[in-house]
Amino acid sequence: MNFPTFKFSKAILSGWLLMTLAAVFILAGSVVAQTNGTAAAKSQVTKIDEKQFPELLKPKGKPLLINFWATWCGPCREEFPDLVKIDADYKGKIDFITVTLDFEEELTTGVPKFLAEMKAPMPTYLLVTPDETTAIALVSKDWSGALPLTILYGPDGKTVFSHQGVVKPAELRAHLDKLLAPTPSANDLFVVADFVKIKNGRRDEVLYFYENNWKAYREEAKKRGVIDSFELVEASSEKNAGFDLILITRFRGKEQLDKSEENFAPILKQISPNGPALKNGLAPADIRENVFAYTGRSLFTSFK
Repeated sequence: MNFPTFKFSKAILSGWLLMTLAAVFILAGSVVAQTNGTAAAKSQVTKIDEKQFPELLKPKGKPLLINFWATWCGPCREEFPDLVKIDADYKGKIDFITVTLDFEEELTTGVPKFLAEMKAPMPTYLLVTPDETTAIALVSKDWSGALPLTILYGPDGKTVFSHQGVVKPAELRAHLDKLLAPTPSANDLFVVADFVKIKNGRRDEVLYFYENNWKAYREEAKKRGVIDSFELVEASSEKNAGFDLILITRFRGKEQLDKSEENFAPILKQISPNGPALKNGLAPADIRENVFAYTGRSLFTSFK
């Protein structure tokens, strides 16, 4: 039997070899890339026991958010994408870990596979303990052990938020934002502003009322060190203006602000034991209207 033969020139053979080698390298590169991608996507899961578990619940200088879950828990799987988003949004501001209560054999199989599917980078621990009751009690006396459970600790280790069941992202974010908000210092300046509309053209009576009552109270309050400063500002005199006067009281520190009513009570009793001073006997309600008020914290100011 004669088999067909093929003759290759040197150039054709060289070209064929180069193409073959190139294909081999491309295929090898593809396999390496896929292998690296799989390795990168595979999340690391750390096994811990009941002795290591208590240390996991201690914050390390930042708020600590912990989610307890398992791959066999439907509600856990449902809420996980929202938790991954929260982790990304608060990265660096909080420590976020998850603790799975899966079976130990899922340590290198089901758990990392699920985390990879969720693209979840949070550190994950698989708790293995012969006594789940003790572990549950360490987390919260109110936790029945049902999953999922999300718990937020402040940097001091105190529980700030705890929710059993699918967590509401907006509610969790609100607690996180509140916890991360700057703590007012004793030197912060707080401003209370009242916007007042003069009624029936009674400007003289209104100014008399504020000068002999509002101003007098604040002068005494400043002497006692329970306010920082105050001022009355006359606003636009246009007929259709929403207000005519702005009454501003400044407090140095949150404590002064919070105790303002308590601090002003003896001052009012001392200065106006028989009621406020009035001009022409007109009551405050007859001459002015409090349009609205607001309280805020100064971010920067020339006041010392």
